[in-house]
Amino acid sequence: MTKMIGFIPCRAGSERVKHKNTRPFAGYENGLLELKLRQMQKVTGLDRIIVSSNDPLVLDYAARFAAEEDARVTPLPRPEEWGNSATSMGAFIADYIAHLSEDGDIFWTHVTHPFATAAVYQRALDAYHRIRAEGYDSLISATRLQKFLWRDGKPFNYDNTVERWPRSQDITPVYEINHAIYAMPFALMRETRDRIGHKPYFFEMEEAESMDIDWEEQFLLMDEIARARRQNGLSLL
Repeated sequence: MTKMIGFIPCRAGSERVKHKNTRPFAGYENGLLELKLRQMQKVTGLDRIIVSSNDPLVLDYAARFAAEEDARVTPLPRPEEWGNSATSMGAFIADYIAHLSEDGDIFWTHVTHPFATAAVYQRALDAYHRIRAEGYDSLISATRLQKFLWRDGKPFNYDNTVERWPRSQDITPVYEINHAIYAMPFALMRETRDRIGHKPYFFEMEEAESMDIDWEEQFLLMDEIARARRQNGLSLL
């Protein structure tokens, strides 16, 4: 059976959210990284979970998690050339990530999506196996938007000459790539030099599942939401 390799990139030196990977979050002492590894730990069907980083704190925690919690976790030191803010994402994908394994498939996520739980990942992984059999070559997560979007001074996704304010559920949906999940064969990644194939399947996630952290204000807000959920007896895992 094809190897399925989880991949979690954790670059050091975030400028917008200081120490975002490992600073305490929602009661998890080792922060977003700990939460993400505990979520991924519950996913069946992953043969390895690579944590790629140039941050010693990330690598040390991943090594401890591998020794104490889940032997599938593999801390992988990242060369500095692939670990700074000037790194080209295209080159990072084509020249680094695509060569992490010569065979098998990648299942790529980020710690910055704290509400992408094990159930979401399991659903996505099961969908990936199904859609591959249906002829799709890759999976990418997306969030459906049915909102009043405008571009160049006029509506983008609805016709206000027909109805000025249609019901939001009647608006033609558009899909936002939310970066929570990418899945595809490593060989295809090397061929396309991209994280999306020739015939991708868009795996739909709810907004509440796909929220991500890009700014300090978002970190603080999601920390508050996550703490409230835990206090109400809801699991983040």
